[in-house]
Amino acid sequence: MTQDTNAPLASLPIFRDLNERGRELLARRIRVATAEPGATLLSPGDSVAGVYFVEAGSVRVHYLDVEGREGTLYRLAPGESCILSLNCVFSEMAYPAWANAEDDGCSLLVLDGATARELVEVDPAFLRALFAQASDRLFRLLGTLEQAIRLPLEARLAQLLLDLAGDSDEVRLPQERLANHLGTSREVVSRLMRGLAAAGLVESHYGRIAIADRAGLERRCR
Repeated sequence: MTQDTNAPLASLPIFRDLNERGRELLARRIRVATAEPGATLLSPGDSVAGVYFVEAGSVRVHYLDVEGREGTLYRLAPGESCILSLNCVFSEMAYPAWANAEDDGCSLLVLDGATARELVEVDPAFLRALFAQASDRLFRLLGTLEQAIRLPLEARLAQLLLDLAGDSDEVRLPQERLANHLGTSREVVSRLMRGLAAAGLVESHYGRIAIADRAGLERRCR
Protein backbone atom coordinates (compact mmCIF):
# COMPACT_ATOMS: atom_id res chain seq x y z
CA MET A 1 0.00 0.00 0.00
CA THR A 2 1.48 3.36 -1.08
CA GLN A 3 0.81 6.66 0.65
CA ASP A 4 0.52 10.25 -0.54
CA THR A 5 1.22 12.75 2.22
CA ASN A 6 -0.26 15.67 0.27
CA ALA A 7 -3.89 14.66 0.43
CA PRO A 8 -6.51 17.39 -0.12
CA LEU A 9 -9.27 18.07 2.38
CA ALA A 10 -11.53 15.06 2.21
CA SER A 11 -14.93 15.50 0.61
CA LEU A 12 -16.62 12.28 1.75
CA PRO A 13 -20.04 12.72 3.42
CA ILE A 14 -18.68 11.65 6.81
CA PHE A 15 -16.55 14.84 6.87
CA ARG A 16 -19.18 17.20 5.50
CA ASP A 17 -20.47 18.62 8.80
CA LEU A 18 -17.19 19.07 10.65
CA ASN A 19 -16.69 22.32 12.54
CA GLU A 20 -13.82 24.70 11.78
CA ARG A 21 -11.38 23.04 14.16
CA GLY A 22 -12.22 19.61 12.84
CA ARG A 23 -11.69 20.71 9.24
CA GLU A 24 -8.35 22.24 10.17
CA LEU A 25 -7.19 18.99 11.77
CA LEU A 26 -8.39 17.04 8.76
CA ALA A 27 -6.66 19.30 6.25
CA ARG A 28 -3.33 19.01 8.06
CA ARG A 29 -3.27 15.34 8.93
CA ILE A 30 -5.36 13.22 6.57
CA ARG A 31 -3.43 11.08 4.10
CA VAL A 32 -4.26 9.19 0.93
CA ALA A 33 -3.17 5.55 0.51
CA THR A 34 -3.66 3.42 -2.59
CA ALA A 35 -3.67 -0.37 -2.88
CA GLU A 36 -3.40 -2.64 -5.89
CA PRO A 37 -6.16 -5.18 -6.68
CA GLY A 38 -6.10 -8.01 -4.16
CA ALA A 39 -3.59 -6.31 -1.87
CA THR A 40 -3.84 -7.23 1.82
CA LEU A 41 -4.50 -4.13 3.90
CA LEU A 42 -4.82 -5.80 7.30
CA SER A 43 -4.36 -9.33 8.66
CA PRO A 44 -5.33 -10.98 11.96
CA GLY A 45 -3.05 -9.80 14.74
CA ASP A 46 -2.06 -6.55 12.99
CA SER A 47 -1.85 -3.38 15.00
CA VAL A 48 -4.17 -0.81 13.40
CA ALA A 49 -2.37 2.48 12.99
CA GLY A 50 -5.30 4.59 11.90
CA VAL A 51 -8.89 4.93 10.74
CA TYR A 52 -9.43 4.10 7.06
CA PHE A 53 -12.17 5.52 4.84
CA VAL A 54 -12.67 4.15 1.33
CA GLU A 55 -12.43 6.98 -1.20
CA ALA A 56 -12.62 4.88 -4.38
CA GLY A 57 -12.82 1.17 -5.20
CA SER A 58 -13.88 -1.33 -2.57
CA VAL A 59 -12.50 -3.44 0.28
CA ARG A 60 -13.53 -6.92 1.37
CA VAL A 61 -13.30 -7.89 5.06
CA HIS A 62 -13.30 -11.65 5.56
CA TYR A 63 -12.35 -14.55 7.81
CA LEU A 64 -10.98 -18.09 7.45
CA ASP A 65 -12.66 -21.04 9.14
CA VAL A 66 -10.82 -23.99 10.68
CA GLU A 67 -10.82 -25.79 7.32
CA GLY A 68 -9.26 -22.83 5.53
CA ARG A 69 -12.41 -21.66 3.74
CA GLU A 70 -13.03 -17.94 3.40
CA GLY A 71 -16.23 -16.16 4.29
CA THR A 72 -17.08 -12.50 3.75
CA LEU A 73 -18.04 -10.45 6.80
CA TYR A 74 -18.77 -7.30 4.80
CA ARG A 75 -17.63 -5.18 1.87
CA LEU A 76 -16.74 -1.48 2.06
CA ALA A 77 -17.85 0.93 -0.65
CA PRO A 78 -16.69 4.56 -1.13
CA GLY A 79 -17.49 6.67 1.92
CA GLU A 80 -17.46 3.74 4.33
CA SER A 81 -15.07 2.75 7.09
CA CYS A 82 -14.29 -0.61 8.70
CA ILE A 83 -15.93 -0.94 12.12
CA LEU A 84 -13.37 -3.56 13.13
CA SER A 85 -10.50 -1.15 12.50
CA LEU A 86 -12.40 1.62 14.28
CA ASN A 87 -12.79 -0.62 17.31
CA CYS A 88 -9.12 -1.57 17.20
CA VAL A 89 -7.98 2.08 17.10
CA PHE A 90 -10.14 3.17 20.02
CA SER A 91 -9.69 0.02 22.12
CA GLU A 92 -6.04 -0.64 21.16
CA MET A 93 -6.80 -4.23 20.15
CA ALA A 94 -5.26 -6.30 17.35
CA TYR A 95 -7.17 -6.62 14.08
CA PRO A 96 -9.21 -9.89 14.04
CA ALA A 97 -9.80 -10.50 10.30
CA TRP A 98 -8.42 -9.94 6.80
CA ALA A 99 -9.07 -6.79 4.75
CA ASN A 100 -8.21 -6.86 1.05
CA ALA A 101 -8.62 -4.44 -1.84
CA GLU A 102 -11.03 -5.88 -4.39
CA ASP A 103 -10.61 -6.27 -8.14
CA ASP A 104 -10.24 -2.58 -9.03
CA GLY A 105 -7.89 -1.78 -6.15
CA CYS A 106 -8.79 1.07 -3.82
CA SER A 107 -7.93 4.53 -2.64
CA LEU A 108 -8.17 5.18 1.10
CA LEU A 109 -8.25 8.28 3.25
CA VAL A 110 -6.27 7.57 6.41
CA LEU A 111 -6.36 9.32 9.78
CA ASP A 112 -3.79 8.24 12.33
CA GLY A 113 -5.23 7.01 15.62
CA ALA A 114 -4.19 10.07 17.63
CA THR A 115 -5.89 12.43 15.18
CA ALA A 116 -9.06 10.33 15.10
CA ARG A 117 -9.27 10.39 18.90
CA GLU A 118 -8.63 14.15 18.92
CA LEU A 119 -11.36 14.73 16.33
CA VAL A 120 -13.83 12.81 18.48
CA GLU A 121 -13.05 15.16 21.36
CA VAL A 122 -13.16 18.46 19.46
CA ASP A 123 -15.96 17.81 16.95
CA PRO A 124 -19.27 16.13 17.92
CA ALA A 125 -20.19 15.81 14.22
CA PHE A 126 -17.29 13.42 13.66
CA LEU A 127 -18.34 11.27 16.61
CA ARG A 128 -21.95 11.19 15.36
CA ALA A 129 -20.80 10.20 11.87
CA LEU A 130 -18.60 7.39 13.21
CA PHE A 131 -21.41 6.12 15.43
CA ALA A 132 -23.89 6.20 12.54
CA GLN A 133 -21.51 4.20 10.32
CA ALA A 134 -20.78 1.69 13.08
CA SER A 135 -24.49 1.23 13.83
CA ASP A 136 -25.36 0.74 10.16
CA ARG A 137 -22.52 -1.73 9.63
CA LEU A 138 -23.42 -3.70 12.75
CA PHE A 139 -27.06 -3.91 11.62
CA ARG A 140 -26.00 -5.22 8.20
CA LEU A 141 -23.50 -7.64 9.73
CA LEU A 142 -26.22 -9.06 11.96
CA GLY A 143 -28.36 -9.45 8.85
CA THR A 144 -25.58 -11.42 7.19
CA LEU A 145 -25.25 -13.68 10.21
CA GLU A 146 -29.02 -14.18 10.31
CA GLN A 147 -28.97 -15.20 6.63
CA ALA A 148 -26.18 -17.70 7.32
CA ILE A 149 -28.23 -19.27 10.11
CA ARG A 150 -31.73 -19.06 8.63
CA LEU A 151 -31.45 -19.27 4.85
CA PRO A 152 -30.38 -22.21 2.70
CA LEU A 153 -27.20 -21.69 0.72
CA GLU A 154 -29.07 -21.25 -2.57
CA ALA A 155 -31.01 -18.30 -1.13
CA ARG A 156 -27.78 -16.75 0.16
CA LEU A 157 -26.19 -17.18 -3.28
CA ALA A 158 -29.19 -15.52 -4.94
CA GLN A 159 -28.96 -12.60 -2.52
CA LEU A 160 -25.21 -12.29 -3.08
CA LEU A 161 -25.67 -12.14 -6.86
CA LEU A 162 -28.26 -9.39 -6.48
CA ASP A 163 -26.05 -7.43 -4.09
CA LEU A 164 -23.00 -7.69 -6.35
CA ALA A 165 -24.98 -6.79 -9.48
CA GLY A 166 -26.45 -3.66 -7.91
CA ASP A 167 -28.35 -1.72 -10.56
CA SER A 168 -26.87 -3.77 -13.40
CA ASP A 169 -27.78 -7.28 -14.51
CA GLU A 170 -24.25 -8.64 -14.46
CA VAL A 171 -21.75 -9.99 -11.94
CA ARG A 172 -18.14 -10.30 -13.04
CA LEU A 173 -16.75 -12.81 -10.57
CA PRO A 174 -15.65 -16.42 -11.01
CA GLN A 175 -17.47 -19.08 -9.04
CA GLU A 176 -14.48 -19.58 -6.75
CA ARG A 177 -14.79 -15.97 -5.58
CA LEU A 178 -18.52 -16.41 -4.99
CA ALA A 179 -17.69 -19.46 -2.88
CA ASN A 180 -15.20 -17.38 -0.88
CA HIS A 181 -17.89 -14.82 -0.12
CA LEU A 182 -20.27 -17.53 1.12
CA GLY A 183 -17.76 -19.62 3.04
CA THR A 184 -18.27 -22.74 0.94
CA SER A 185 -16.54 -24.60 -1.89
CA ARG A 186 -16.49 -23.83 -5.61
CA GLU A 187 -18.06 -27.22 -6.31
CA VAL A 188 -21.09 -26.38 -4.18
CA VAL A 189 -21.50 -22.99 -5.86
CA SER A 190 -21.15 -24.62 -9.29
CA ARG A 191 -23.96 -27.04 -8.48
CA LEU A 192 -26.20 -24.25 -7.19
CA MET A 193 -25.45 -22.11 -10.24
CA ARG A 194 -26.50 -24.94 -12.53
CA GLY A 195 -29.80 -25.09 -10.69
CA LEU A 196 -30.38 -21.33 -11.02
CA ALA A 197 -29.46 -21.49 -14.70
CA ALA A 198 -31.82 -24.43 -15.30
CA ALA A 199 -34.61 -22.38 -13.73
CA GLY A 200 -33.89 -19.53 -16.16
CA LEU A 201 -32.81 -17.13 -13.42
CA VAL A 202 -29.19 -16.62 -14.50
CA GLU A 203 -26.91 -17.25 -17.44
CA SER A 204 -23.43 -18.32 -16.44
CA HIS A 205 -20.38 -17.53 -18.58
CA TYR A 206 -16.66 -17.72 -17.84
CA GLY A 207 -15.97 -15.12 -15.17
CA ARG A 208 -19.36 -13.49 -15.74
CA ILE A 209 -22.93 -14.13 -14.60
CA ALA A 210 -25.92 -12.46 -16.26
CA ILE A 211 -29.13 -12.08 -14.26
CA ALA A 212 -31.90 -13.23 -16.59
CA ASP A 213 -34.85 -13.02 -14.18
CA ARG A 214 -34.34 -10.54 -11.34
CA ALA A 215 -37.81 -11.02 -9.86
CA GLY A 216 -37.37 -14.80 -9.86
CA LEU A 217 -33.98 -14.47 -8.20
CA GLU A 218 -35.49 -12.21 -5.55
CA ARG A 219 -38.13 -14.86 -4.84
CA ARG A 220 -35.35 -17.42 -4.30
CA CYS A 221 -33.90 -15.16 -1.61
CA ARG A 222 -37.11 -15.61 0.39
